Amino acid sequence: MIYRTSYFQILIFMFFVNVSLSQDKWVRQNSPVTTALFNCVFTDSLNGWAAGEEGVIIHTSDGGTNWIIQNNPVNYYINDIFFINKNTGWCVSNEFLLNGTTLIKTTNGGDNWTAESFPDSSVFFRTIYFHDSLNGYLAGFFGVIFKTTDGGDNWFPAFVDTSNYSQYPINRIKFVNAQTGFACGGIIDIAGVLWSTFDSGLTWTAGDYAAEPFYDLLLTNENRMFAVGGDFEYGAQFILSTNSGVNWNYTNLAYFGQAESIDFRTKNEIWMPLGFSGAWAFSNDTGYNWTTFPATDNVSLNSVTFIDSLHGWAVGNFGAILKYVHNLVSVTPDENSIPGEYFLSQNFPNPFNPSTVIKFSIPNSGKTELKVFDSKGSEVKELLNENLSAGSYEFRFDAAGLPSGVYFYTLLTPDFNATKKMILIR
Repeated sequence: MIYRTSYFQILIFMFFVNVSLSQDKWVRQNSPVTTALFNCVFTDSLNGWAAGEEGVIIHTSDGGTNWIIQNNPVNYYINDIFFINKNTGWCVSNEFLLNGTTLIKTTNGGDNWTAESFPDSSVFFRTIYFHDSLNGYLAGFFGVIFKTTDGGDNWFPAFVDTSNYSQYPINRIKFVNAQTGFACGGIIDIAGVLWSTFDSGLTWTAGDYAAEPFYDLLLTNENRMFAVGGDFEYGAQFILSTNSGVNWNYTNLAYFGQAESIDFRTKNEIWMPLGFSGAWAFSNDTGYNWTTFPATDNVSLNSVTFIDSLHGWAVGNFGAILKYVHNLVSVTPDENSIPGEYFLSQNFPNPFNPSTVIKFSIPNSGKTELKVFDSKGSEVKELLNENLSAGSYEFRFDAAGLPSGVYFYTLLTPDFNATKKMILIR
């Protein structure tokens, strides 16, 4: 049995708390629609899609600055959208659970979409996932999972165990690798259910891990895997596995809202939109500790995705689109100005309060990390962990929430590392 404590009084207090993470900014983008957007997906830093109510599918080819509406043969609710590359993608759509499921596919980036009704009209899918161009999965009501091995031309049912929870709705399905996958779902006030497979999706077992449903999975790191969800009354929740899904531990965050989506920005930093509450849940230590703060314009967000530490997007109700803007304040990758050597400058100003600029130069493209440590050597912030082009960069570090003291920042690349000292004075 799962015991819960209502936190209504805490929620009232939290409504009047304005928490700010000035290190990270989400900027509102122009949207061509006013209907709710439920999911977004990007294949690279430029090409992305979002889908939602009334059959709406929108596309950007410039990283989210501009979006266009793509023609779609259906005009009803799109539950999920997935792209395996910038050309090939799928959508799953239902019309009020009356006429089964419609699968929508494109092979040219959405310039053209074709729709086909799923052969079994009694099956209502909510989510789609492809591990590669051939092997894909569909899941939904009522605990059904189908698999394809030929790119979606043919689908066959997987075996799902006959436990009490196996027939509950599935909201999301994802895979860690070709063999290991998970699905999540459940029913409000009854159970949050997790399904698992270790044989490439041929057989699945289900287990009850919470009292509220789960809506998304984060499987990027096999040692830190999440299923997130919640409901209006008891707020956001998640379960966490630190051993590749063998065991899961439950946490009620007691934040108003339900966790609709989750993604890593870096190996430590996690973002989780809280749906109707118009807020974010945020962790910078892989989910050990969390904080919450309002979303830009308090928009209700339904989905978030990062392709790397510099590029992220979120979508929500009324056509809301947000783009993550990192404090990389200046970039000079011009071939005529590529530096001849690695260099890490002294931050300026120094001492500082509350922010300072760190400049560095790299003569070769490659993975680049920039981290801040306290005087005891503990990492307090991962500023950058990304493949960068050769060039000169400026990075603004905001020490919001850190106490006065001596800190060190380190630049690390495959060919170079350097550390310098900076002083924060409150």
